[in-house]
Parts: sequence; C-alpha cells; structure tokens
Amino acid sequence: MNGDDTRDTAARESTASESDDTDAESDEQSFDGRRVETFRFDHVVRDGDERVTRHVEWSVERGATSDDRTSDDGSPDDGSPDDRTPLASDGGVERDDDDRRDDATGPERTDSPSGREDAADGRPTNPGRASERADDLEDRTGRAAGRVHAAWHAQVGGPVETSPVVRDRMVCVGTEDGRVVALDKRDGVSEWSFEMPTGVGTPTVTGDAVYVGDREGTLHALEPGSGVELWQFETDSGLDLSPVVVGDDVFVANRDGEVSILDAATGERRRSFRTVTRAASSLTVADDTVYVSGLDGGLYAHGFDGTERFRFRPSLAVAAAPTVADGTVYVGTVDGDRAFAVDAATGVTRWEYRTGGGVWSSPVVAGDVVYVTSTDGSVYALDGDQGTVEWRVATDAPIWGAPAVTDEAVYVANDDGRTFALDRTTGRTRRRFRAQGYVVSGPAVGRHAVYVGDVSGTVSAVSL
Repeated sequence: MNGDDTRDTAARESTASESDDTDAESDEQSFDGRRVETFRFDHVVRDGDERVTRHVEWSVERGATSDDRTSDDGSPDDGSPDDRTPLASDGGVERDDDDRRDDATGPERTDSPSGREDAADGRPTNPGRASERADDLEDRTGRAAGRVHAAWHAQVGGPVETSPVVRDRMVCVGTEDGRVVALDKRDGVSEWSFEMPTGVGTPTVTGDAVYVGDREGTLHALEPGSGVELWQFETDSGLDLSPVVVGDDVFVANRDGEVSILDAATGERRRSFRTVTRAASSLTVADDTVYVSGLDGGLYAHGFDGTERFRFRPSLAVAAAPTVADGTVYVGTVDGDRAFAVDAATGVTRWEYRTGGGVWSSPVVAGDVVYVTSTDGSVYALDGDQGTVEWRVATDAPIWGAPAVTDEAVYVANDDGRTFALDRTTGRTRRRFRAQGYVVSGPAVGRHAVYVGDVSGTVSAVSL
C-alpha cells in the first residue's frame, strides 16, 4: 500500500529451520525453530503530479514462539479476540487472558558454572548478575513473579505498532489503519478518534495539541480535548516519524531526509534543511542539535540552521531515535546487533556493545545505566560510561519496542505478547502480563498503570 511503513507483521515471509535440542541447550542466545523474517519499508514521494513509491527490504531472524501459538482448541492463535470490533471501544473489564494463553515454564537459567556469562562481544557480565530468563526469576522475597490482569482493555480499530502516549488523563495511540484515538486512562473509554488515509506514527502530545504524521506526508495538529484538526502541513514523502516540540517550534522529518521547523501554533514552515539519509527513521532534538537517523545507515547531527556537525556512519541501519544524555548519544543498529555510545559534539565512538540481535528501539538512560532491548529477546542493562553489562534478562521472544523505566522497575513487552516488570537494579521479574496479541512496540508508564498496545488493535492498562 502506498505510504506503508511497517514491520509487516500481517504478511510474514518465513522459512522454518530445524533445531537440535542439544545445541539449543548449549547456546543460550538461540531459540528453537528460528526463522528468517522479511521486513519492508515503503513510502510515497511526490514529484509534481507524479507519485513514486520507494521500497526498502531487509531480513532478520526471529524466534518461532509468537508464530506457533495455538488456542485452547488446538487451532492457530492469531492473538485477536473473537469479538473484536472495528472501532474504538467504550473501555473494558478484566479478562482472564493470562491464564487462557499462558505457556509452560521456560528453559532453565542460563547461568554459567562460574556465575558469570561471556557477553556477545567477549566481555563478561557483572558476577552475581548473570544472564537469566524472565520466566525463571523470582522477586527479592523469593516468591515467584506474579501474573497480573488488565484493569481494562480497549479496541482502537487497527493494529497498534507504536507506543501509547500518556498525558494528563489521556492515553493517545496511533494505528496502522490511520486512526489516532484518545482514551480516558481511568477506564479506557474513547474520548475521540481522528482518521487519516494511511498509517500513522507515534503521536506527540502537548497541552496545546496532538501532533501526528501519516505516511503520505501530512502532519496533523489536533486539539487534545476534542480531536478537531487545528492545522496540517504537507511534504513530498512520509511524515510518520514522531515530531519533536521545542518551545513554540515543531521539528519534523520526512522519510526522504528533509527536516522542517514549524510554528507550533499555525503550522507555518519557518525553515528547513536536508540531511544525507534518504530513508530517515527517526528525529531527536537535544540542546541546539538535531539528530536524524536512517535505515540506509548512519546518524547525522545538524544545527538548527542545517549546518552539519558530524556524521556517524557505522554502515548499519538505524531504526530508532537516539537518546542524548550528559553529552553522549546512545543509539542501536538493526542489522549490526550493536549499541553505541557516541560523543554528542563530535560523533566519536566512546564504546560499543554487541547484542544477540538487532536493536530496533531507542535506548533508555536512567542514572548511570543504559537499558537496551533486542530482537534476541533480551533486555540489557549497560553501564553508561563503559558499556559493560550490569545484567541481562532473556524473555524468549523478540523485543521490538523500547523499555519504559521508573524509579524501581524496567517494563518491556515482547513479540509473544508478554509484558514484564523487571527490578531495575537486579533484573529480576516482579510481575508479568499477557496482551491480547503480538506486541511490537514499547509499553508506556503512567502514574498508576502501564499501557500496552498490540497488533490485534487492543490497548490494555495494567495497574502498577
């Protein structure tokens, strides 16, 4: 479809490979029945009256756990409830979905006999905090981590492949079929819905507007209380990257690498410049620098006037926005299976760490620790200064979205539909929850709940 930009969860191209049980037990970074999966990136570019669709394709390996699930009657389970409605719902009630679709206990702990584990790049993990599987972990009291149920579920119409956004009393989500839906975070009742012709990116919500772009190149500014459109801005290619609001400026980047700075109140373009990338995947603004990453490889830093400050080109695809903290840019790569720490002023690499799979989401920095997720199904807690491993937890299914970090916990959701609350210091599992479908985005944390969207079109709220 024109303007499509998706991990293509509905149309997978997979080839199964046989796995030897003995090898699987000896290789802690492998999954049984691993598959090769193709992902696509399409966007529309306008050239006068002519419209051209650009197509990028790449492959990654993924676990078979989420594809091979079956329902209670033995038939394949696609993660979608039977009574799914095509429109946003009026909220929901607790369901026993956790018990209905819970699987057997996972593999044994992956601790090595010495109590430490060699990381993918040869560095050992912190002794006493060896890599473990989330299903095997207990909380600090020694009790098994508890399963919890949702406080409410809400149907929003189409697959949710970007993280929900929580602000004040609203949970705002975008869908693959072009809807932006605002839900009351207390009960999941839909406040309003705005429809666009193509899929949308992650909304950016302020007190004045909800800013969200679609894949045909239009940025919409919506009134947050009603969803009424305030203004729109158009470019020649997809604008489904999450916009960034700084003061009275809105920074947006289209998929063709053009960055525009708009008046937040009117949508009028104040200035623009073009980056090197022609498959832009994210935009970040920190201090006086604009960082743009690309699926064609690289991270590019510019001043607000467009002056290029540095290029960081690991010749690897960068899918998610970098995170900037204390003079350092943290970024992950899709096909190089790495997390990098880069000097924010010069682009010089400070350290790199090799994960067991691609990093599709933004690293999260909390204190002196960087939390990174990977399609190898693991969550990594890395020392922010050195890049060494504090702890690592395997969840047994690919993780596409970013973690959400609070003072006490790290929340992650995997492709098998499970959300884990991990102890921020030790990585031990505190609680877990199963969504209604596959989850390919990160959870969002509010004051009283964690919000998870899945590809069945369901948003769930889990009380903290």
